[in-house]
Amino acid sequence: MVWNEQVKREIPVDWEVKTLSQIMQKNAKPFDYLSVQAAVDLSIMPSNSISITQLNSSKNFTTNLFEMKKGDILFGSIRPYLHKAGIAPCDGVVAGTVHSYRVLKDYDYNFALFTITRPSFFDYAVNVSSGTKMPVVSSDALLSYKVPYSESVARKFAELSIQKPITENAMESQMLNEIRDWLLPMLMNGQANVSG
Repeated sequence: MVWNEQVKREIPVDWEVKTLSQIMQKNAKPFDYLSVQAAVDLSIMPSNSISITQLNSSKNFTTNLFEMKKGDILFGSIRPYLHKAGIAPCDGVVAGTVHSYRVLKDYDYNFALFTITRPSFFDYAVNVSSGTKMPVVSSDALLSYKVPYSESVARKFAELSIQKPITENAMESQMLNEIRDWLLPMLMNGQANVSG
């Protein structure tokens, strides 16, 4: 281990320090509003969970939507102390209040995901946010975060299948929620019954 002045701590001797901008980039392709897409906004993002099991709809927004791809790494930009970050469960759109990122190299996905969702990163986001009642953290501030990095460790970490089971379970949960919302009113008004 050697002391690294950039991150103000000891890191393994053969590691380097990178900013997140060297590992991932922000998605900023505006949505064309010509179709209705699944949407992720702050209201449906859970705190302290990387699995987003609810979805909104693009028809509920008139501005400030951006394209989202399944597996994008999402981070809530308003009130970062709420710890809202996770994985986009499907293709769709993301509201402007949620930063959306893609890694530059596939093998950095798990490393980037677990960097951006750890408690110390949320602490950093709170410290660099602006505003008092509703603090907001910019994407530039997030991407300037410095992290000890080893490509060989990132590649080894990439061997774990994390994204696929989480997105599959999130979409299954979304489907079950839709079935419940469709079936429950029918059960309540007698249009359907459960016999046993």
